[in-house]
Amino acid sequence: MTAAEPGWLELRRPIDDAARQESLHLLDHAVARLSAETEPDTKSLLAIDIGAGTGNSALWFDTALRTRLPDWEINWILLDSDQASLDLAATALPHAQTICTPIVALPTVSAELLSASEFHGSQMLLTCSALLDVLTETDLIAVVRTLKDHDGLGLFLLSIVGGWELDPVHPHDAAVDAAFTSHQHRDGRLGHHAPERLMNLARRHGLTAVKGPSPWHLTAPADRTFLARFLSERLDAACEEDPALAAAARDWWTQRQAQLDSGLIVRVDHLDVLIDPTDRARERENPTVRMTTPAVGTEMT
Repeated sequence: MTAAEPGWLELRRPIDDAARQESLHLLDHAVARLSAETEPDTKSLLAIDIGAGTGNSALWFDTALRTRLPDWEINWILLDSDQASLDLAATALPHAQTICTPIVALPTVSAELLSASEFHGSQMLLTCSALLDVLTETDLIAVVRTLKDHDGLGLFLLSIVGGWELDPVHPHDAAVDAAFTSHQHRDGRLGHHAPERLMNLARRHGLTAVKGPSPWHLTAPADRTFLARFLSERLDAACEEDPALAAAARDWWTQRQAQLDSGLIVRVDHLDVLIDPTDRARERENPTVRMTTPAVGTEMT
């Protein structure tokens, strides 16, 4: 996983926040589960934002959770492999702890945190935004193992799932999109397959997984600045993947630039995923219905 450029993360923040309005029903489901499983004197949550970047994701989750859980103690851990990003995140969310480590270390890190006296008795929630597509199979296995080991909830928002709609259409839209999609699978990344892959892994191990859409709805000229960067960077990635696109890309970009002033509508599909340990809680209460699942490990397919 590579760090995203802070300026880009800040530029997309209002766009992401608007899309997250479609995610609130999953957040409310998670809050209801937390409340149902907690005794009145143990309202403590350990929230770990993975791939935390500069903290925008955790900041949104923190605001939404405190509104819904006003009498809870909410402790944030911001986890990322890029220390420079975490330094910015610490400013955005000063009451959070930061841990610089790769996501594959999550099972060990979470176990150590939950064994600490300050988090004793806390429930665990894993969160992230716009992250799953850059993760590998090994990363997802670490996420599922962590949720399974600690009966944790996972709420993973704004995962790109492939497909975009542009109005007006252009003959090269499909070629640009196909090359970009291939680019997203470099170095073992799961790209747009990641959300479904995560849900399948979770279900195989007795966890409940549900999903919901959270698309970007973008219009020019209102979103001109964001669209200019979004489209140009997507085009650059497509051309890096398929240099033969160069001539078509120039024509495509010339027309799209003109439409940033004259009118352009873009929809980019994303998927939200909620992982809920409901079934495992039921197993503990009634061992006769215990499910048999293989251990989480690299042999999972």
